Amino acid sequence: MATKLAANAHVRYFKHCLNMLPGELASQDASRMTIAQLCLVGLAALGRLEDSIPAAQRAGMVEWIYAQQVPADGRGAEFGGFRGGSLFGPHDACEYAPANSGNVAATYSALCALLLLGDDLSRVDRGAAVAAIRRLQQQSGTFAPHPGTTERDPRFIYCACAVSAILDDWRGVDVDAATRFIVSCCSFDGGMTQAPFQESHGGHLYCCVASLSLMGRLDALPDRQRALRWALLRHGGGFQGRVNKIPDVCYSFWVGAAIEILGGYGLVDDAAAADFGLQCEADIGGMSKWPKHRPDPLHSALGIVGYSFCRPDGLPRMSPELLLPEHVVKRMEALPIRRR
Repeated sequence: MATKLAANAHVRYFKHCLNMLPGELASQDASRMTIAQLCLVGLAALGRLEDSIPAAQRAGMVEWIYAQQVPADGRGAEFGGFRGGSLFGPHDACEYAPANSGNVAATYSALCALLLLGDDLSRVDRGAAVAAIRRLQQQSGTFAPHPGTTERDPRFIYCACAVSAILDDWRGVDVDAATRFIVSCCSFDGGMTQAPFQESHGGHLYCCVASLSLMGRLDALPDRQRALRWALLRHGGGFQGRVNKIPDVCYSFWVGAAIEILGGYGLVDDAAAADFGLQCEADIGGMSKWPKHRPDPLHSALGIVGYSFCRPDGLPRMSPELLLPEHVVKRMEALPIRRR
C-alpha cells in the first residue's frame, strides 16, 4: 500500500474535472460552481494550484465565475449572489427564471474559488450578496438556499456565515436567531442534526460547529465536550458520518474539521486516518467514497483536506472553518473589499 498521497495523479484528476466533467457527473453541470471550487480546493490542499493551472486559464476561470454573478434587475433582493453555473446560458439569453437566481451555496463556492484563483473580490456585488442572505433567512433562524424552495437546514446557515465572514459583512445574518436554531439541533447523544429531534450526522455537526465558530458563538454549544466525544466516536480508522455506518472518506473532513474546531484533533489516530485516505485513492487519481470505488470531486477534495489534517507530508495548513488554505485566508483578511 502507498505510504503517501499520489499527488501527481490527483492533480491530473482535478485538472481533467475542471476542463471537462466526467460522464457520470454530467447531470451535475448546473452545480459546476461547486465542482470547480472542490477541484481548486483539492489542488490547493496539495500545494499545487498555481503550478497546475496556467495564469491565462486562471484568469479565464475568474471571468467565468463573475459571469455567473446575478445582475441587479429589479426582481428582489433575494435573487442576488452567484448562480451554480452556465448550463442555461448567459443571463440576458436565459428565459428560465430560477436559473438566473443566486444561490447561497453557489455564492459561497464562487467566493472561495475566486480567492483560490488569486482574485481580490473587487467585482463582487457585496451589497447584493448580503441582501440576498438577509432575505433568505427564515423566522426559525435557518436559511433557504434560494427563493422558491422549502429546503432549509444547517448547510445553508454555514454557507451564509461563510459568505459573511469572507466579505466581513454580517448585516445579512441574524446571529442570535441562527445560533438558537443550531442549539435546537443539538441531540441527546452530543451530535448535531438537520433539524430538531432528527438523527445526529457528521455533515451537520460540521456545519453547525463551523457556523458557530465563524459567528464567534462556539461557547453557545450546550456541551462542547459531549459534541467532541460524539465526533471522536465516529473515528475508527476512517470517519463515519452516522452511528453504525461504515467509514466514508469525505467525513475525514466533515468530522475531522469539526474535531479540529472543537480543539480535539490531538486525540485522533493520525496514522489510521491517513491510512484510510490512502485506501480510497483511485488509480486514475482522485479519491472515492470507499476503497475500490470510482472517485468524484467532492470525496477527492475533502478526502485530501482530511488527510492534510494529519499533516504527515507537510501539506499546506487548511482553515477548517472556510475550507481554504490558511495563507489564502490571511490574504483575504487584507482585501480592500472587506474595509468598505
